[in-house]
Amino acid sequence: MTIPNQPNQPYDRYIKESDFNSCKRILEALCGHTKMRYGLIRKKDGQTWGNWCVYDYQYQKIVAKNSETYVTIYQAIRKGLSPIYIDDSELCSVNQWTDILQKFGLKSYISYPIINKKDAIIGHLSLMNAEPVKFDQSKLEMLLPVCSDLIAIDFKTVIEYRNTRRKLEQELNYSKNRELVLSSLAHDLNNPVSIVKVISQYLQGNIKDENQKSLLKKIEEASFRMKGIIDDVLDFSSIRLDDGFIRVRDNQRMDSLIRQILSEFELLHNRTLIANINLPIDIPCDHTKMGRAFTNLIGNAIKHGNPHQNIEIDAFIEKENFIFSITNEVSYSQSSDLTDLFKPFVKGANSNGLGLGLFIANEIAKIHKGKITVSLDDNKIAFNLMIPIDSTAPLQ
Repeated sequence: MTIPNQPNQPYDRYIKESDFNSCKRILEALCGHTKMRYGLIRKKDGQTWGNWCVYDYQYQKIVAKNSETYVTIYQAIRKGLSPIYIDDSELCSVNQWTDILQKFGLKSYISYPIINKKDAIIGHLSLMNAEPVKFDQSKLEMLLPVCSDLIAIDFKTVIEYRNTRRKLEQELNYSKNRELVLSSLAHDLNNPVSIVKVISQYLQGNIKDENQKSLLKKIEEASFRMKGIIDDVLDFSSIRLDDGFIRVRDNQRMDSLIRQILSEFELLHNRTLIANINLPIDIPCDHTKMGRAFTNLIGNAIKHGNPHQNIEIDAFIEKENFIFSITNEVSYSQSSDLTDLFKPFVKGANSNGLGLGLFIANEIAKIHKGKITVSLDDNKIAFNLMIPIDSTAPLQ
């Protein structure tokens, strides 16, 4: 007998070959014990029956998941819940069974029901061979109930795993769509908020009334905070949607980029930032993303640091690594677990942002094969962003 390879089930991308590993091992053990060539398992879903696993012991592999030959034999022989043991079809007392087995070139046949805990049939197990096989029925009567229970458990487990895979993929798709919506919304809000900010700055320079100037200053500060939130959403979505992919085409001048960002912060916040920049070489990186990491780290120091103490910034090369270090005095007690600062949506005291700044900076470091470390000494906190100068080399 040859089981034809005629798959007729609709393709389900949630079905994995590994789903059948347990049943394959059970069939392999049973075929080895009985000396049968084929082991087959059918599963019942509602009122519908379908082939679950078909195993060829001679070739030690699962063959067709569906076989019209097997279905025909099953429909003709499988009646009720009683096990069937036929070691030689020519000696079988049921003529109908003899005819159907000989029609398909079979001499030996075993069939055993698979029952769940509610005593309902949920499948059945069969073993077949083209030649008569002498097997010990008494041993099989002890072995097959155990195998039946294991297969019933496997049915439940595999279906649950399959449903979990389906739900997980759906959730990943929903998540990606949500991030696309957030990104689109942030893009749409970016321009009007920037316009509000620019107009408020323009009006402050052309209005004499101090009360009106004060109101315009509040509008400018509010628009700046809104711009920061929008930038965080855009960066968060970009990192998630790009899946950590960056484009490093050329080496970039970090010293000029850092000085530009520092001047913007000093002008906007009326703060003096002490900088020590010693970068004799250019750095391979994504210029825009790295600028965002610097911005987030400096912004975090200004937002959460002591406003009456200096912020110190160092940028240098050490052991084949580019290092951007920022140190400031904290204005409130820090969590004992500083690594929590790099988790998304973890906000500091009195924060009115989303809690994404340090997370985004750290993710940018990671996609450059680098990292950000943080240390706390008394009331001074230091963040060190490090990336290897050679983008293919690990951190030293």
